[in-house]
Amino acid sequence: MLHASFRLAALVAISITTASAHIIMESPVPYGKPDSNPLLADGSDFPCKQRPDVYKIVKQNIMPIGQPQTLSFIGQATHGGGSCQISLTTDKQPTKDSVWKVIESIEGGCPSSAPGNLGDDPTGRGTDQFSFSIPPMIAPGDYTLAWTWFNKIGNREMYMNCAPVTVTGGTQQRFKRFTHHPSAGHRHRRTHEAAPVSKRAEAMDSLPNMFVANIGNGCSTAESGTTLAIPKANLGTNVKSLDSEKLVPPVGNCGDQSAAAEPKS
Repeated sequence: MLHASFRLAALVAISITTASAHIIMESPVPYGKPDSNPLLADGSDFPCKQRPDVYKIVKQNIMPIGQPQTLSFIGQATHGGGSCQISLTTDKQPTKDSVWKVIESIEGGCPSSAPGNLGDDPTGRGTDQFSFSIPPMIAPGDYTLAWTWFNKIGNREMYMNCAPVTVTGGTQQRFKRFTHHPSAGHRHRRTHEAAPVSKRAEAMDSLPNMFVANIGNGCSTAESGTTLAIPKANLGTNVKSLDSEKLVPPVGNCGDQSAAAEPKS
């Protein structure tokens, strides 16, 4: 019985720590050829896992405001799931000083709700897919989108893939106001456009900053086996909660991360 238990534990450990088979973002199409490894523990390759040709555009992802978009992955080392965020920056070649604004948070079950790993095939399938959209306060233009992931099981790590995005106008929200017509004595309905681009830029600034941990910035996710509770200051209003287990807040000097996160030098 003891021998069987030891063997089972060894198999679980192997499946969790397979180094060659993490996951990468498939959609939106990322810049260049990202590897599947997490960001370095000292944060030296933050953001977007810095490497040669890190911002080489393979495909420009077109995203109309308010239209459903798909977040999907390649690979099977899902580490029991975890918590993810989708964020945008106006910088087309982000640096450690870039400011990332959260448009979607997923607490638990990302990139998969399966326990452990799905397998060890780096090109395998089976992860969950997630739907998100560009919110109406985002102005049309070019952005860099980031998917970030804090794994549930294994070393305390932060994964990050980035993709080039062009946001287009989509269907603008409108509001209606009735005014009195001076000659006819009845009301006419007047339709007004959504807020101008400058106002939407201000609204984007009000979005929370991306949560950052496990990269030498003094903040870490809790022990292996726990699912991150993204701090409220970084959570935003578009939130999917997919893990029935208790969420656990980060530890260390995390602050509210209301300013651009930057690893310690």
